[in-house]
Amino acid sequence: MTDDTRNGEPQKLFRWIQRQTGLSRRKAQELIAAGEVSVGGQVVHDPYAPIEGEGLEQVTLRGHPLPVDRPEPRIYRYYKPVGVLCSHDDPHSGNTVGRVLRSEGFVGYTWAGRLDRDAEGLLVLSNDGDLVNAFTHPRYEVEKVYRVWTHRPPDPAKAKGIFERMRAGIVDEGETLRILDGRFEGRPAHAVVRLGEGRKHEVKRLFRSVGLDVRRLLRVRIGPIELHDLKPGEILRLDSAAEQAAFAFARKRLEAS
Repeated sequence: MTDDTRNGEPQKLFRWIQRQTGLSRRKAQELIAAGEVSVGGQVVHDPYAPIEGEGLEQVTLRGHPLPVDRPEPRIYRYYKPVGVLCSHDDPHSGNTVGRVLRSEGFVGYTWAGRLDRDAEGLLVLSNDGDLVNAFTHPRYEVEKVYRVWTHRPPDPAKAKGIFERMRAGIVDEGETLRILDGRFEGRPAHAVVRLGEGRKHEVKRLFRSVGLDVRRLLRVRIGPIELHDLKPGEILRLDSAAEQAAFAFARKRLEAS
């Protein structure tokens, strides 16, 4: 999404790894610092080491050579089902998003939009690290929309007050949690809430604070990308117009920071 170099200077190693693999910036830096990246047969521990010219022909990640040509950047929607863990690998569970991606041939892809194991809905998959960073990092305040079913239906007379409290902000475990807006709809009623942050278990904590325990949590939108009629477990590439719009959205967020 961005030029490989700035002002004619060599690019940083972590940035090149990030772009070639689709890994997040943090993960690329962690792998380099852990000694998992070699350049010209020599292990490099500095994520900010410059790389250019012949060095690009001899980069390996965990012993595997990385392609020199940058792959075509792509974006997919994935409906994460309940029971799948948002992790590349987990010693206690083989049912992870990373395993799903590998089994479907998504080499070099990662995702934006972490969900709890018992939550479901939209993850954004991409092999473009800049896009994943723009959709993931809290500083970019990418909006997310959720549908929320609770164990008992809310009192209609208290519905307005519930969302007013959530908009004003609720302090939980030393953090202020809030929604941008919300409403109840459907029969039986469930909530639709829009958030501009992504704190851990935020939706569940917000509803618990008003005496409502979440029974089902479904994410239906991240930024401009929507779940639409995707089925659980289904992965589908964005059409050309939607993909271009998503890249433009991410670029605007990155350039504004």
